[in-house]
Amino acid sequence: MNLVTLKTTIDSLSKLANVPTTKSAELYEKYSKLEDKDVIKELSILAYRFFGNDDILLSYACTAIRNINPELCPPVEGMMVMLRKTYANEVEGNMPLDENHKLINESLIKFTTLFNQAGIDYYIVGALPGFLKNGVPLFRYHDDIDIMVNEEDLPKVAEIMASGGYLYHDDRFPSVERFNEMQQHKPSHTVLAQNPDNEFHLGFFTFKRETDKSITKRTYSHRLEDGKVVVDLLERKDTPTGTILRYDEEPTEYMGTSFKTSTVESVYEIKQYTERPKDVADNEKLEPFVSQEKLSQLSLNPQTKIETQNMANPNKALESSAPMAL
Repeated sequence: MNLVTLKTTIDSLSKLANVPTTKSAELYEKYSKLEDKDVIKELSILAYRFFGNDDILLSYACTAIRNINPELCPPVEGMMVMLRKTYANEVEGNMPLDENHKLINESLIKFTTLFNQAGIDYYIVGALPGFLKNGVPLFRYHDDIDIMVNEEDLPKVAEIMASGGYLYHDDRFPSVERFNEMQQHKPSHTVLAQNPDNEFHLGFFTFKRETDKSITKRTYSHRLEDGKVVVDLLERKDTPTGTILRYDEEPTEYMGTSFKTSTVESVYEIKQYTERPKDVADNEKLEPFVSQEKLSQLSLNPQTKIETQNMANPNKALESSAPMAL
């Protein structure tokens, strides 16, 4: 076995699946001792369990795995067909692509309607709203809807998620017990609402609305120090012009509801600097709708970063951050 190829493959797949570096190292240690056929089989199963509902990501993963030993593997398309036939029923939490798209639409309509009724200050962000407001048919699997929400409105969000039966986690200020759980399970968002029936969730990014109507994004990170959880806050402050370039104040009308979104240019700019096949595919779909003038203006309006270490919890009630069974 070519160990360099094995490490490159594991590193690529780990990055694609957001697997921690420590776990990636464990996989390399394990597979470096196995025969090629066993490595290919196990990595293929893992890849299918991560990306089985996304043809683009699965194809990328199979291509990387096939490089370990092309003589043992059929062409990539053959690998994908074989995986679907053999392991389709073993993919925990997965659903067919059409069902996923139906769930996306139903959730978006339901919760944006409720958010609007409650007067919540929010934006639907990421590639998804870019597709929807420009009439681009959904083409890949979406495991969540990303939402930027004013921190002041999080109590309202929690109440609304209760009405939908979702499990709500606010981990901005976790307890030690919750911190340890987060280290093990690596939640994708600090604040999220989990569908109780499958892996779909609403992931929330938080911001502060300034008096000049600009936005300051607030990102929380955590570390353990002397047996206590230390909370660090990174703020990305936008100017009023930068806010207009990154967030569209004109609501998007969609299937009986409406919502404000991130601009196509802001999403395209971020995805330009990533290497994930998903992001490359998204940008290919978004590119026809990007204003090059606005894209250039974005580079002239960077966000100011301010980091606050060992931030105090302004609301002691948040310290009990076990999920609310809503």
